[in-house]
Amino acid sequence: MTNIKLSVKQQEIVSFESGAILVKASAGSGKTRVLTERIKRLLNVTNRNILAITFTNKAGEEMKERLGNINDIKDRLFIGTFHGFCQQVLENHGQLIGYTNIPHIFEDESDRLKLIEQAIQQTPSYHKSYENQDPKRKKEYCYRALNFISEVKRKLIPEDDLLNESDDEDLVLLYTTYQDILNSQNAIDFDDLILLTYNLFITNPKTAALYRRTYEYICVDEAQDLNYAQYQLIRSITSSEHQNVMMVGDPNQSIFAFNGSSSEYMIKMFVEDFNPIIIELKENYRSSRSVLLAAEKIIPDFCDIVNAVIEGIFEIHKSDDEESESIWISDKINELISIGQHDDIEGDITYEKIAVLGRNKYVFKSLTEIFEKRGVPYYYKITPGTIKFESQLMKIFDMTFRVKLNPQDTLHWYRLLELCSNTTAKNLQELTGCLNDKFYKEKEVLNTIINLSEDGSNFKLSLNKLLSFIEDDNNIEDHNEKIMILNDIKELLEHWYEYAKRNDKKSLQQFKNSMALGKTHPLAQKNGITLSTIHTMKGQEYDIVFLMGMDDDTFPDYRAIRMGGAEMVQEKNNAYVAFTRSKRFLYVTWPAKRLMPWGDYKYRKISRFLLNFNY
Repeated sequence: MTNIKLSVKQQEIVSFESGAILVKASAGSGKTRVLTERIKRLLNVTNRNILAITFTNKAGEEMKERLGNINDIKDRLFIGTFHGFCQQVLENHGQLIGYTNIPHIFEDESDRLKLIEQAIQQTPSYHKSYENQDPKRKKEYCYRALNFISEVKRKLIPEDDLLNESDDEDLVLLYTTYQDILNSQNAIDFDDLILLTYNLFITNPKTAALYRRTYEYICVDEAQDLNYAQYQLIRSITSSEHQNVMMVGDPNQSIFAFNGSSSEYMIKMFVEDFNPIIIELKENYRSSRSVLLAAEKIIPDFCDIVNAVIEGIFEIHKSDDEESESIWISDKINELISIGQHDDIEGDITYEKIAVLGRNKYVFKSLTEIFEKRGVPYYYKITPGTIKFESQLMKIFDMTFRVKLNPQDTLHWYRLLELCSNTTAKNLQELTGCLNDKFYKEKEVLNTIINLSEDGSNFKLSLNKLLSFIEDDNNIEDHNEKIMILNDIKELLEHWYEYAKRNDKKSLQQFKNSMALGKTHPLAQKNGITLSTIHTMKGQEYDIVFLMGMDDDTFPDYRAIRMGGAEMVQEKNNAYVAFTRSKRFLYVTWPAKRLMPWGDYKYRKISRFLLNFNY
């Protein structure tokens, strides 16, 4: 924030030397800024490392972006999620608790449900009552068991004490059977990552001491979302010797209670255990006063306007048609870029600080044509998260890849055999030899994976060969299926590029686990203006936002208008979300007429959500 100076309280936090500090930061008060500014300062005052824990990969990427290019930052600073940190610890020290290599992570809920079903079949007392239930009740049984297993691991309860946790002996038996099945397949689930790392530190004090010496300062972002296991993991590192812990969060924004999280760990346990200095940040720097006042007209009494610090801009603009709307947006963007700087915006006004939102992707058609004609850089924002293949062929790729890395993975092996209509093969080589001409594409996929080097040195080359094979294949009659396969391969390559960029020493196993933890998604912002649907933009904010297509039947969507009730409530919520994606300037536009696919124009009315606005 070169144009917006740190407040006195923000500066006090950034300048804080050693010891424990608790920052209670309300929405928009600049908590990420003070956290990153303090990390910058600490990197200059210590030769040792800093551990910065976040709750999402997106938050970690935002912090890295704000920190910029600091010398040796990758060697001196870990920024990532609890699970990412635990993965790194187990990769380095897992042999101390019996793992020569880090186990394979079963991240999908569907995989865990399959394991539960296997555990039920191997637990006679539970299986009998399970089989007598209808499908709905069976599903409830499985989820009940999964929730129990997760709760036990989040509470760090030893297996010997499980009967004290539940009177249901069947659930206890299911837990132990589920863990036995995981162990037999050399696998763990997400909750095991924290549990195993905690056990590693508790049973190997020298390893915990090593991490205490390595990380002189520990910073925890969004600390209101800590659960018991996560808090105890921090305690297992710090012991009673390490007091340089900073927790930042908003007690009013704890949203993961279903996952065992509670703000009590931040505002009560941390205070009792560390006796921190406590500083509160209340000023709202996130959204300007103008944007908040506009959002207030969509859903009243839902945002804090009193503490808004920055004035900002809000405008509504009516155009004759979609082309005029797009030209106006492009002209306004050019005007803002030409200005260069504004007191309300940190640093220079660049394309990367601008987003154009729409209820649906089709509203961008005319705008992208204008951008292309004028040479304005832009990109479509994609939804972050774990890779999900759409095509059947790449689902087979996924199964084969898992089995290559973990031959003990019977869960995915039997699924692979089913997809390939085979029941007799004993390994991947044998399965490849069994496939007839009908399965020529599947055979190509299997051979591609079988020939992958363990260090991933031929991954890019092999996937590009597979891509060319599909592109040149004229026997794929379903055009949509071919497009899906090609898109899946390209997406996988993007994940590999992101992984390779971040890791000097590479392996297929590490790549797979990094994908499972959502660490390989290209989260970094691309060059140019962001075009995004509102659903994809949730959780993201930009200095300057254009919300286009705000005519009735477009936003709110005509289907929601027709259905009414909950659908319209959701549309109004979407409008509120769209407004509050803007931090400083918000421009809302709509066309008075739209060109229909059959060539006629249809006149439009302004969105009913904007009827009480003056424009």
